[in-house]
Amino acid sequence: MTNKKAIAYVDGNNLYHGIIDHRNIPARGYTPFSEERPWGDLLWLNLESLIKSYNIPNVDLVKIKMFQAPSYKPESLTRQQIYHNALLSLDTMDNSCFFFGEFKAHNVQCHTCGTEHVDHIEKKTDVAMSTEILSDFFLRNCDATIIVGGDSDQMPVIEKLKSVDPKREIFAIFPPFRKSLDIYRILGDDHCWKIDYRRLLKNQFSTIVIVNGFNAEKPKEYQRA
Repeated sequence: MTNKKAIAYVDGNNLYHGIIDHRNIPARGYTPFSEERPWGDLLWLNLESLIKSYNIPNVDLVKIKMFQAPSYKPESLTRQQIYHNALLSLDTMDNSCFFFGEFKAHNVQCHTCGTEHVDHIEKKTDVAMSTEILSDFFLRNCDATIIVGGDSDQMPVIEKLKSVDPKREIFAIFPPFRKSLDIYRILGDDHCWKIDYRRLLKNQFSTIVIVNGFNAEKPKEYQRA
């Protein structure tokens, strides 16, 4: 039987915030990277090897698409760009695989003291991801869908795929503390997995990644002293 071609769709900020969540606890025998970010050294993630590590039966990963809003903080944006360059070393990614949303600034008022501060909210990313999933489905660019992220905003597109093709293979890989119960209920236990510490640890890039003759080096902020 021929394996199904799968495209993975990665919710970049959902994955990032799952990894840096302060509630994460390293596996036994490992020390936290920092108190604020216990898994902060695991952001140099090889997405291709991570997804393939789940050994999804009868599925071949042919492409990974990343959806992310560029950071509004200059230093964070630089690290983000370095990581995106490292991802270009993967056989399943090229420049066409990146889809960028944006952060919109808005004023938020404190309910306690009444003071205002500027906050940022991510826009366009979820819609871009849903649109691309639907487009690849109707253009028959793949036979199976892998969602890396736990945002329930993807429920409508999952339900649409299932209504058009009830036998459609859809899988979800949830970042830490980002599990969507809605997605889990519709896909089932055999089509959903979580990302844990050991799996992240085993699927890191080497410190220096060669991309088209140039080096992409793991940012110092992600490295242990």
